[in-house]
This record gives sequence, structure tokens and C-alpha cells, in this order.
Amino acid sequence: MARESSRAVAKAESSGAEENAPYEYWGSVTYLEQSKILMGYSEYERSFDYGERAKQLAEEATKKAEMRRKGQMEQHSDALATPEEAAPEAGASASGSAGGGEVKAGVSVGGGK
Repeated sequence: MARESSRAVAKAESSGAEENAPYEYWGSVTYLEQSKILMGYSEYERSFDYGERAKQLAEEATKKAEMRRKGQMEQHSDALATPEEAAPEAGASASGSAGGGEVKAGVSVGGGK
């Protein structure tokens, strides 16, 4: 299992997954490292589970990276976008008090008697 997982992670890296599928790539690297650590502590079953997950993520990263390189999949960066760019259908309704509207929150914490 460790050999298969290592090969899958290496293939993901060579396919450009670090840039094109970073979540899956770094997840696979992290799971592979943890698998090796657990193997060192003779926790074989858990090590195999982590190795299997590393292989799955690496294969997904490879697939995404290849699709993005071929232009079949858009790369989204919604985390860096403004609310209007991330969800254009929301439009100006997300502007809050800066847009002249009034925003009220109905959250209460505690006993509230």
C-alpha cells in the first residue's frame, strides 16, 4: 500500500497538481506522511487507511490537474473574490450598511428570560 500511495503522490506532483489541484495534492502528501509515521509505530491498520486516503486524493489531484491543463475545467478562486464576484446573483443585496441599507441581526446568546 505504501508503495502504491507514494507512486500516486509522485504522479500527482509530476502532473502539476500542486498548482492546479492544491487541496487534493497537499491532502495526499499529508496523509502519506501520516501513514509513514503510523507505520513506524506499528499501527498498521491505521497506516493502511491513511495510505489509501493518500492514494485517493493523489488520484483525484492528478485527474483535476490534467483536466485544468487541457482547459476542461475552470479554476475557481472564490475565496479571494469579493462577494459580488463570488455570487453575482446576490449582487448589491450583500452591501450592508455601506450601501445605504440597514442590517439588523437577530441573534441572542444566553438565558434570555
